[in-house]
Amino acid sequence: MIKVMIVDDDKLVRKGLISAMPWSEFDMEVVGEASNGEKALEFMADHAVDLLLTDLAMPVMSGIELLKIVRKQYPAMYTVVLTFHQDFEYIQEALRLGAIDYIAKVQLEKERFEEVLGRIHKRILEEQKPALPAPDVFYEGVGSQDETVPQVDKAVPDLDQVKEQWSGHEWIHQDPLFADQVKQLKYLRLPQTKLIGLLYTLTDKWNLLFHPVHMAKIALPDAFENWPEVEAWLTDTRDMIRKAMDKPAFSQEVVECVMKAVHIVSEEMQEQITAAIIAKRVNMSRSYFSQCFKEIIGINFSEFLRNNRIDKAKEYLLYTNKTILWIAEHVGYMDEKYFSRSFREQTGLLPSEYRQRHASGREMSES
Repeated sequence: MIKVMIVDDDKLVRKGLISAMPWSEFDMEVVGEASNGEKALEFMADHAVDLLLTDLAMPVMSGIELLKIVRKQYPAMYTVVLTFHQDFEYIQEALRLGAIDYIAKVQLEKERFEEVLGRIHKRILEEQKPALPAPDVFYEGVGSQDETVPQVDKAVPDLDQVKEQWSGHEWIHQDPLFADQVKQLKYLRLPQTKLIGLLYTLTDKWNLLFHPVHMAKIALPDAFENWPEVEAWLTDTRDMIRKAMDKPAFSQEVVECVMKAVHIVSEEMQEQITAAIIAKRVNMSRSYFSQCFKEIIGINFSEFLRNNRIDKAKEYLLYTNKTILWIAEHVGYMDEKYFSRSFREQTGLLPSEYRQRHASGREMSES
């Protein structure tokens, strides 16, 4: 039986994980919980723990500090981090410190509990096998011509630059750019664990960006045996996205402008966004932009923006204990009353009622 400990400063998250995850189906048992790193270490000093699930942003002692200590004092312990999509730098640091996986809190929907826990269980089994191939073996077959520095910006790429380039949509239709970004990613020669962490983060971003164009969600394999498999998956993913974005009634340029608008909504939701502002930013007239957006995405821009803001607000309500005012401001509403009214129109509940109803049977966080 794999003994599990959950560390998160939000009691709602801890109790939700403990009560909802199908632990026994994967030979796991939750033996402890803590609200910060210091309390977690106190518990581990007296109790056996095989798997640690920890939040990254916590008071007293952060998850990163906890991982550093665990790596030294409990090298055999498996660790998984809990985080939001945007914590990319923290995720990479956690993977460098030996975390075998990460869970984006927005994945914690009932229908995904088994999928998430199954993935973690599989990774534990993989870690118990002989060591993964070294990077040189994983990337074997990369010819000397590929060892040259990619020509984008004529500089050695770093991880942040590569991540930023893959987070956009330009590589979907620009063959030379796609080829160069693949070469840049290959040039980094990331160890498999770090590479998988990066691809998980990018997959989350791509699903937010491309899923609105009536396509199935992008799925990442549990593992890659070698670099050619990674390159083949990137190519297949690109082909799937291009096919979904192929709208015969519109030019490629128009489709890319609409995708840029979707990207802006995802990245700048907290700002005062309107169709007129976005149309100007993508160099289209207000009326033509609105027409194209509705025909390509399926709903008008204002409805799409409102849906995304309400969905993000739901995440904050379920997985944080931030005030309603804070949530309203961070999803683009400057007026708390207007936000509450809009939220009720969409969900049938006020934000406070939504949080309370979905926390039914579980203790709310004290902070």
